[in-house]
Amino acid sequence: MYLITLLLAVFFVGRAQTETAYKNLKLQVVKMTDAFISKDYKTFVSYNYRPMVQATGGPSKTAANISKAVDDLKTKGMEFSKITTDEPSKIIKNGSEYQATVTQHSALKLVQGRLEITSTLIAISADNGANWTFVDTANKDLTKLRRAMPNLSPSIVIPPSQPPVRYNN
Repeated sequence: MYLITLLLAVFFVGRAQTETAYKNLKLQVVKMTDAFISKDYKTFVSYNYRPMVQATGGPSKTAANISKAVDDLKTKGMEFSKITTDEPSKIIKNGSEYQATVTQHSALKLVQGRLEITSTLIAISADNGANWTFVDTANKDLTKLRRAMPNLSPSIVIPPSQPPVRYNN
C-alpha cells in the first residue's frame, strides 16, 4: 500500500510540475514576442538561448545588432507588425532540461502589402520549466543547429522551413 501511495504521489507531483512548466512556457513566449514588437530588445534577448547570445557577442551586442537589423528593414519600408504563437508541443525531459517547440507566425508590413513568416522556436528550460529561453530555427541549417545545441533531444521535431507568404493588401 505504501509503495502505491508513493508512486501516485510521484506521478501527481510530476504532472503538476509539467503543467506549471507548460503555463510558464506559454506566458514567457508571449512576453518575448511582445518585447520584440515593442522594440524592447534587452528583454527580448533575455529570452534567447544563452549560449547563442554569448556566441553573438553577449546580451548588449546582440540587442544592438537586432535593433540595427530592424532599423535597416524600416528604412526599406518593412516593419514587424505582429507576432503570434501556436500552442507549444509536448514538453520533453532530456537530461536536466525541459524542451519543446512552438510555431511562431510573424507579420511584416511592406510598402505594398504584407509578408507572413512561419517558423519554429525551440524552447529550453534548465530549471524544470520555471524559466524558458528560445531559439528561432528560421533560416538556420538544422545540422549546424543541432551541433550548436548538443543537449537537444532527438525527439524534438523541427518541421522544414516554409517560404514566406506575401499578401498585396
